[in-house]
Amino acid sequence: NDPNVGQTAKETFDEAQKMLSEWIKNSTIEARGGVGFFKCNSNNEDDIELYDDDNNVIGKLHGLRQQQEFPQDDGEQTFHCLSDFIAPKNDFGVYDYIGLFAVSAGFGIEALVKDYKINK
Repeated sequence: NDPNVGQTAKETFDEAQKMLSEWIKNSTIEARGGVGFFKCNSNNEDDIELYDDDNNVIGKLHGLRQQQEFPQDDGEQTFHCLSDFIAPKNDFGVYDYIGLFAVSAGFGIEALVKDYKINK
């Protein structure tokens, strides 16, 4: 409803809605996702080591400790890291598990852009 840009903003929004409806109707753009569950342990460097079925390290998730100081009633600061919540690497063969996922949308965008450049 802005008097300066309201009309242009509404037109842009309406055009985007039309475009999205077209993409959905024609399945033009594809979204994909993947998920995995991995055996893991934390190490002494604030990292989480991921293992394959033969217990070989196949990846590391590097952690970062909290940096901001918070006032504590007892005066002692605790700087957490995600690896603090994963079973530590040990000689007893105790493992933890972690789930990871990734999603992405936009598969097929190259053909769509090419079509818009030619036809629109």
